[in-house]
Amino acid sequence: MEYIFLPLVTDNFTKVSDTFLVSIEKYDMNIFGYNFEIRKASKQEISRIPAWSYSGGNAPLLSRSKPMLLSTVYRCVDLISDSVAVLPLKTYALDKDGFKREFKEHPAYSLLDLEPNEDMTRFVFFKTLMASVLLTGNGYAYIERDYKLNLLQLIYIPKSHVSIVWVTDTNGIMRKRYQVTGFKELVEPRDMIHVLNFSYDGIIGVSTLTHARQTLGIATSSEEHAAGFFKNGGMSGILTVEGTRLDKSQKDQIYTTWEERIVNHPNGIAVLEGNMKYQPITINPKDVQLLESRLFNVVDLCRFFSVSPVKAFDLSKSSYSTVEATQLQYLTDTVLAVITKIEQEINRKVFLPSERGKVIAEFDTSAILRTDKGAQAAYYKDLSIIGAATPNEVRRENNLPRIENGDKAFVQVNVQTLDNAVKEIPAKNEENSKVSDNSVVSV
Repeated sequence: MEYIFLPLVTDNFTKVSDTFLVSIEKYDMNIFGYNFEIRKASKQEISRIPAWSYSGGNAPLLSRSKPMLLSTVYRCVDLISDSVAVLPLKTYALDKDGFKREFKEHPAYSLLDLEPNEDMTRFVFFKTLMASVLLTGNGYAYIERDYKLNLLQLIYIPKSHVSIVWVTDTNGIMRKRYQVTGFKELVEPRDMIHVLNFSYDGIIGVSTLTHARQTLGIATSSEEHAAGFFKNGGMSGILTVEGTRLDKSQKDQIYTTWEERIVNHPNGIAVLEGNMKYQPITINPKDVQLLESRLFNVVDLCRFFSVSPVKAFDLSKSSYSTVEATQLQYLTDTVLAVITKIEQEINRKVFLPSERGKVIAEFDTSAILRTDKGAQAAYYKDLSIIGAATPNEVRRENNLPRIENGDKAFVQVNVQTLDNAVKEIPAKNEENSKVSDNSVVSV
């Protein structure tokens, strides 16, 4: 048993001055020259994570999820998370020359590409993880290993269940650890997938919604104002009662009657008493720029998520060429950055240090072309004519059976090396080197 000083934690921030003493049971192993200090969570502790997170058949909208009621926020989060979730995550073995082959025998292959844990498919896992990254700034997944330190499961952990603490080791060095609700022991960084959104310190990610708070407030107010306007039947005005003074109960009765009539019969007829007079307020939504502000909110929120308004279905200023260019820009500026940080986090933590440089996990971005048959055909054609892919390899990727003699690579016959292009053909006989127009030359 070893005793360490653990700083108190409040709202994911530590207080170095206040500490308390805890005991941690450690298991030391030496594998391939690396010393491992193992702090494993039990099966019972791991099973509580999805059980505690489950909220029944109808999940309530938590405070962090209320912005998802805005269509633009929902679309941006759904688009980015789907773009990552649809990509197959393959495990490759690297040879000494850097060539890759699918490493289907590796324990992590099927887990990363098909079923990270017993409750989620790959699609659901990465979609949930990315939604947490975008909405809370951080996405967590606990790495469960067997006694050989091979991957068993990736358990998604909601951000509300995780906090970061700093501990002091025997050499007085501060080390980062994860404190998970329900776990008796602290989790070391190598056993926790931690995907950060934008971050100022590289330790804690900041939610996109945090930066977009002001725009979200304006957008929410616009939606509430529009909802209230249409709920009232598009009517707003002043109801006056002439010749008398009303007490509070009489006013409340008029409010109730008027609201019931307008809400239940929008754009209908309201019957007034003889001494009542209705005076409408002549300010329409266009006068207060309600519609214009709602369009601006779409564009502004898309900027925060690095998504073009066209991808959020705002086609007011788009054309076919714009949509095509937007797709390429989205893949380059948004998706590539997201999948890169996920790949790096998985490669440095899921695989053992002895496997670095030999095993790697990468998303297969060619899956994006599955629905674009024209681009897919051009892609495989370009690979075929330069000998980069055999016919059977192309057929395999398109779910077609193998053909005979289809395992050889082909190149175009009218393509040759520069050496052959400038090589002079020696004359067979110097005496016959001079030929006339009637001579026959055989090559």
